[in-house]
Amino acid sequence: MTNAYGTKEFYAEHFADLIADVQHDSPEISDNLIAGFLLAIDDWRQYHVKQILELDRVEFNATDNLKQFNND
Repeated sequence: MTNAYGTKEFYAEHFADLIADVQHDSPEISDNLIAGFLLAIDDWRQYHVKQILELDRVEFNATDNLKQFNND
C-alpha cells in the first residue's frame, strides 16, 4: 500500500483486494463478500451502541455522585 491513509486511492487499494476474490465459478464467494461487509457494519454498530450505553451509565453515575457531593 502506497497511498496515504484516508484517501480515495487508499480505499481503492483495499477494495481491489476484496474484489479480487470475486469468482464467476464460485458465486457464494461474492455473496459472502457482501454478507461479510454487512456483518462488519452490524458488529461495529453493536459495539458503538454498547459504548454509548456505557457512557450514559457513567454520565448518570457521575451526575448522581456530583449531586450527592454538592448536598453534603
